[in-house]
Amino acid sequence: MRIPKRYGQSRLDKCPFCESQATTTNVQGIPVCSRHTTQQLTNLKCACGMTLDIKKGPYGPFCTCLNCGAINLKKVLSLQ
Repeated sequence: MRIPKRYGQSRLDKCPFCESQATTTNVQGIPVCSRHTTQQLTNLKCACGMTLDIKKGPYGPFCTCLNCGAINLKKVLSLQ
């Protein structure tokens, strides 16, 4: 039995600060809820110990490390 996708449920972003559903983006381009639009993610570290730069791409935000290259933002937030 095949259940079709419903409109708006294929990708649900979560706010990295409170884990509620993200509805807007902050200055860095990260999807956040309406309460955290003024807050920014700072001091993000890679698994190798280097600091990360947050970039915005066509598929959403991602981070770049000088040693490791491009890393998914969800993976970086799970390391923190």
